Amino acid sequence: MEMSTASPQTSEPQNSFYYTAFYASIFVGSLGMIGNAFVCLVMLRYRSVFISTTNKLIIHQSIVDFLGAFVFILRQLLVISPPAIVPDNVLGSVYCKVWWSPFLQYSVFITSSYNLVAISLERYYATCQPVKHRSMFSSNRLKMVILITWLCGSLPTAHNFPISHQTNGMCGVYWPSPAFRAVVGFLVFVRDLVIPLAIMVFAYTKIILELRRRSKARDDDNNQDARNMLSRANKNVIKTLLVVVIFFAVCWTPTEIFYMVFNLGLIEVFAFNAALPLFSTVVVVNLCINPFIYCFTYERFQKQAKKMIFSGRLRNINRVDTTSGSTRQEASAHNTIQVSASISVNLPVHNPTEP
Repeated sequence: MEMSTASPQTSEPQNSFYYTAFYASIFVGSLGMIGNAFVCLVMLRYRSVFISTTNKLIIHQSIVDFLGAFVFILRQLLVISPPAIVPDNVLGSVYCKVWWSPFLQYSVFITSSYNLVAISLERYYATCQPVKHRSMFSSNRLKMVILITWLCGSLPTAHNFPISHQTNGMCGVYWPSPAFRAVVGFLVFVRDLVIPLAIMVFAYTKIILELRRRSKARDDDNNQDARNMLSRANKNVIKTLLVVVIFFAVCWTPTEIFYMVFNLGLIEVFAFNAALPLFSTVVVVNLCINPFIYCFTYERFQKQAKKMIFSGRLRNINRVDTTSGSTRQEASAHNTIQVSASISVNLPVHNPTEP
């Protein structure tokens, strides 16, 4: 068996690059947690507004991205570093295979990618094949779709179990042969980047073509408002979908190419270990940007977010106005009583015996 990597956490370079990358990763991970938590809070609080299939997948996307950012931060903080050693027992083996290896972290990352794929397919069927959409994305089948995204994330990354080991107080990766390592690197590249990107490009291209077809069909329509609304929706969808594909490609392509080239034996272990935190941080950027792409450009979400943020302030203002109004009413009533009393004192008393 060939040992290809040693634990990247066991020898931390004491230089400015390491600390810059470390604090940048913590910042990016925290931003991802905050952004996705906010999305979940708004959409779950006003769940009656966000009841469509797309919105349910967006909520799931935010939950997955929150978990991905959370696991990413924990792996930056909770590591065994020298002079501490990994215990030579079952716990040490589990630590290397589950926590130190990229299995847990990249399972969530890949689940996030395939949930984006699910959103693109759901939008494709809703736009291009609405009849099939009703049957394929029913309430029960939607649960199956969500389960499939998790299986797509966890099952293919299970190859990290047999190749991750604990030895001499360290975690390391041991490959059966260079050929096996090269094949795995290529398959990971196809699974993590090629397949999701190809499906999203296909789905969004079909959606754009369908919207343009509908827009041309409306050219002879005398209803100018309907044509303007369709044109605006067309532009918004095209812009959003292009941003989704571009950010996914930009964030994932460098990491996947780097990992494949490493497994082909073209990059040394020490260079891989030094650059890996940077590339992982770039992937987490994709988790952070998803709330902005899918929700902060979503007018319905914007409306509900403003409602949630400013509802407390408006209640306080209304409470102040109500209190002020009550105070004014009490003062007015008090003045009325005083005036009535003075009038009754100054008026002559009528004697019923007088004519």
